[in-house]
Amino acid sequence: MKIAIVRTSNAPINISTYNVQEIGLAQGLLHHGVSTEIYSKYENIKTETIIEEFKNNYVKLIPIKGLSFFKQITYYPKLISKILLANYDVIQIHEDSQFMTPFILSIARKKGIKTVLYQGMYKPYNGLGAIYQRVFNFLFLKKTIKNAHVCIAKTTSAENYLRKIGFSNIFVQPVGLMINANETTYTQIEDVIKFTSKFHSTLLYIGVIEPRRDLSFVIDILKNIRECKNRNIGLIILGTGPDLLKIKKYVEQHNLLGAVMFIEKIPNSQVACVYKCCNIFLLPSHYEIYGMVVLEALYNGLPVISSKTAGPIDIIKKSFHGCVLEFDINSWSDSIDFYIQSEQQSEEIKNKRKEYVLQTYSWDAIAEGYLKILENENNFS
Repeated sequence: MKIAIVRTSNAPINISTYNVQEIGLAQGLLHHGVSTEIYSKYENIKTETIIEEFKNNYVKLIPIKGLSFFKQITYYPKLISKILLANYDVIQIHEDSQFMTPFILSIARKKGIKTVLYQGMYKPYNGLGAIYQRVFNFLFLKKTIKNAHVCIAKTTSAENYLRKIGFSNIFVQPVGLMINANETTYTQIEDVIKFTSKFHSTLLYIGVIEPRRDLSFVIDILKNIRECKNRNIGLIILGTGPDLLKIKKYVEQHNLLGAVMFIEKIPNSQVACVYKCCNIFLLPSHYEIYGMVVLEALYNGLPVISSKTAGPIDIIKKSFHGCVLEFDINSWSDSIDFYIQSEQQSEEIKNKRKEYVLQTYSWDAIAEGYLKILENENNFS
């Protein structure tokens, strides 16, 4: 089988990051006898590049160039003709509201190619994007619905969104985590070890520091636990973004400079050290299509306390995984207190979290489920 994964978003893929979803799925499919070609903008790939081969099958990256208008509209002039010349069995296009989606689905279906709409978005656009989306749906939504044989949603929230706007024949397939089977050691960071040794427990946030991720809420929680519950607890924030200086100032205003460590950027090889030095992972997000960091945290043995967004709602199923809460300081503080005091920090429980990710969220397991959908001809009749 030969599949095209077509990603027409204006945001480029950086393949130097360690968990690119499209590549993870393609590599999982590769070991099931499938060749995959991934069309996208790339930050660091300029020509067609095969990145992995296995028994006459391969994963190929194909960079594309387009014309962008505003944030949502990107047109790729030569994309459709290039796809049609390649004789694919399946064409997977990403997201219902991307400008190229209805056109690629329509032409592919007319040519007798199986079509898949892959969806992560689970809420309508807001602001000016909402105007674009209303006009786009008025002109093209029925065409997209008609020509997508199958929809594969990353989460149940994305599935519900698709059903609400008229799609059917929807399957939920989660996003996986790239796992190094030969992982035996990790790079230690002396400053991190020194910082965490000062505290009974250390909270961790990893991600972009922006309004969507409410880091000021996390600082309020930290202050509440230290003062109201008298806990010797610290916080590591790994990441950068437009709100970095604002959050640093907020930490200073709350007299928490000694309790918060900022790490703007580290090599991927050192990320595991940060996880393993901490005790609880926090994800205070107002919108999260998936939240790969939730899987990373669980894989490294940490419970996750998250706001109610699409990925965490699906991933966090049992109390030893963590919990999903509304934005309420007392609820988050009580939950943190529970996890730092209970048997949830035992090695046995940490290993159970890791095993959960290995069994459920490896790309190999997800590719197997994905392939069953594609091989069932009833899904494409």
